[in-house]
Amino acid sequence: MPGLATRWRYGALLLAVMIAIITFIVQAAEEQTLPTEELYQEAINRYYQGEFTASLDLLTRIVQAEPKNDTVRFDLTYLLREAGRFSEALTHLRYLMAADPSAMAYHEAYLVTAYLAGKYYQVLTAKVPEETAEISFWKGLAAYELEVYPLAKDHLERAVQRSSFNPLAYYYLGLIYLAEKNFAAAKTNLTQALTQDPNLFVARYDLARAYLGLGDYRAAYSRLKQAESAAPGNPRIQQELTMLLTAHPQLQTEEQAAAAVNRKVAAAPKAEAVAEKTPGMKMVRVGLAEQVETLWAKTGADFRLVSATGKEISGGPQTILQFTFAPEGRIRVYTEAGDLLLESAERLVLSYRDPLATTLLFQMEYGRGYFWAGQANRAYRGELHLLPFPAGMTIVNRLTMEEYLYAVVPSEMPSSWPAAALEAQAIAARTYAFTHLGSYEKRGFDLMGSVASQAYNGVSSETRTVRQAVDATRGQILTYNGKPISAYYSANSGGYSAVPPATWNFKPPYLQAKPDKLVPPHDGLPSPAKLAVWVTQRLESYSAHPKYSSRSAYRWRVIVPCTEIEYRVNKQKAIGRITGLHTQGRATCGRVEQVLIEGTEGQIVVRGDSIRSTLGGLRSNLFTVEPKLGKDGLPEFFIFTGAGYGHGVGMDQSGAAGMAADGYSAEAILAHYYPGATLTTLY
Repeated sequence: MPGLATRWRYGALLLAVMIAIITFIVQAAEEQTLPTEELYQEAINRYYQGEFTASLDLLTRIVQAEPKNDTVRFDLTYLLREAGRFSEALTHLRYLMAADPSAMAYHEAYLVTAYLAGKYYQVLTAKVPEETAEISFWKGLAAYELEVYPLAKDHLERAVQRSSFNPLAYYYLGLIYLAEKNFAAAKTNLTQALTQDPNLFVARYDLARAYLGLGDYRAAYSRLKQAESAAPGNPRIQQELTMLLTAHPQLQTEEQAAAAVNRKVAAAPKAEAVAEKTPGMKMVRVGLAEQVETLWAKTGADFRLVSATGKEISGGPQTILQFTFAPEGRIRVYTEAGDLLLESAERLVLSYRDPLATTLLFQMEYGRGYFWAGQANRAYRGELHLLPFPAGMTIVNRLTMEEYLYAVVPSEMPSSWPAAALEAQAIAARTYAFTHLGSYEKRGFDLMGSVASQAYNGVSSETRTVRQAVDATRGQILTYNGKPISAYYSANSGGYSAVPPATWNFKPPYLQAKPDKLVPPHDGLPSPAKLAVWVTQRLESYSAHPKYSSRSAYRWRVIVPCTEIEYRVNKQKAIGRITGLHTQGRATCGRVEQVLIEGTEGQIVVRGDSIRSTLGGLRSNLFTVEPKLGKDGLPEFFIFTGAGYGHGVGMDQSGAAGMAADGYSAEAILAHYYPGATLTTLY
């Protein structure tokens, strides 16, 4: 006989099961008896709360009860497409087209769905009321998949004739010409695709293939390196690079020789004079790079290089120095000729008596993992600190807050933009820096020199208009209840600013989800179909100002191969080949809060900001996603359609410029994006 404690546990377990069953029955009964409108709203709520399957089931139930409810049926097709249930989606779309043959939205959705399902003949033979750019595009892709290239080119060329901004159409035209070995035409079309949307990183690899076909190995090498920076570790790109260098080793030799010549020719520039440091002005330590093994630098004036233990060397202007990191944790300093000048296991500080001197650093890497990745020579004001850590050197630039802003503002916003926008950017950047000082203390600096904190490209980005904007706002920050705010900002909100994602763990009242001043607010939560339409519409807004917003930043559509996502995901957790990708929860503005990625060997949930990088470097989390099935029935790639560039929280930089062009002051711009915040002068 079981003991009393055992019987009590059994009883408690039985009671819990009974409560769960009763709760389920009551909830199901309530849903069954809810009026259609309330049940529909419940389905939308669950979609935004991350209950994707429950939302899909509720929409299905409504359609079964009310077959003529076309609005709900159309919403259902979007969830079925995201789930990869294309046959069901096509059945519903046929019903909708029969009910309203003139509705182009249904016809376009049908072609997209049939293409994603691999029903290419259905796409090509579909009868449509009107041949739009979208219709031509999807028919072109279907013909491409069938390798009927003349027909594919005909449809895709008509697509770009009807809509000249069509990066993916140019991309597929490039692929067709590659298949036909017309490498010159392939280069032209792939270059156009990347010109219109630099985030279409898959085109970089294919453009390299076009250059290989043309025998232009230097250009192919350059493009492959760019592709590798945007998709680090991509096995296909790595293999192509290895094969190219094996066949043409002189490419690397020539590259190294060109770098040596550049070090001789390039000069560390003089910086423009700045106002003197005043009481209250902070010093800023900017982390430029970490885990560095080798760094080449050039001094801008008479210098001192001092170690923490007092070792010192000095020299004159335009001296080339090489810093290397030894495995035992020591930093060694060499002349250009290779003579050892100094060795230290402690911090090294490079400084100048001349306050306008800069240090030129060669081939600084930036943006790795994103489409803007690359290398550049960059000069910096102030002191340069080199810190030894077990994994390599950390390079830190120490300078005053205002000197720092002279380079941050034009790195974050083009210096040709209106003065009011530049002033708003200066105040937001100063506030952000002031609030986040010390964020990376354990790593030896305050702020990153990248978009992880604020973009900081050094002296070469400075201009007179930017210095005027920084000086005009000297010492000004934004506060709320007397405390500096977290003045986040992003490149383009897509017309709708966001609250901080849940992963940030704070939602202050001055960071709100709100539309651009010219954009109507959402009427409740947008349904799946409305949201899908919204992210494709180029709505009139300050964020879409033609002078201050690129078309591919405001609205965009990219394809990302499953192999790229698998590579990035499997570094975090082994899930095998991807079988599905589903959004799980959205903010009220429509931004995705997390995604579930399912694989043949497991699954993973990706949240917040890491969604963009994990899914191939997307521009923003405001997107819809659909799988394109391959011949094996598994996703071959995903099509992401989205709006905006960046996290969308706080000030929209394009929107700020649009408002400034319409006469708004810096104070008015900041009041719109940070409601309730107060402009405060610290010094």
